[in-house]
Amino acid sequence: MNIRKTFVMFFVVVVLATSSLSNSNVLASPVVNYGDGYTYCSVRYCTKDWLDTECEAECKRRTYSTGACLGPFPKLQCCCKK
Repeated sequence: MNIRKTFVMFFVVVVLATSSLSNSNVLASPVVNYGDGYTYCSVRYCTKDWLDTECEAECKRRTYSTGACLGPFPKLQCCCKK
């Protein structure tokens, strides 16, 4: 019984040490799928002076078919669709 208790404690310590050493900082990919076929979102945010028309023009320059300002308000991002 004593050996089993020692083994279980050792196992718990190893699991806790391993989980605390793992890196949980995962970076998001710049490719985002918003469900309507938008697959690329630029780092540029839409503003009151730079809206859907400018975003669509930017996407067309990047060889996408269309673009729109999407995301949670107030951080709307220019996203493009193939």
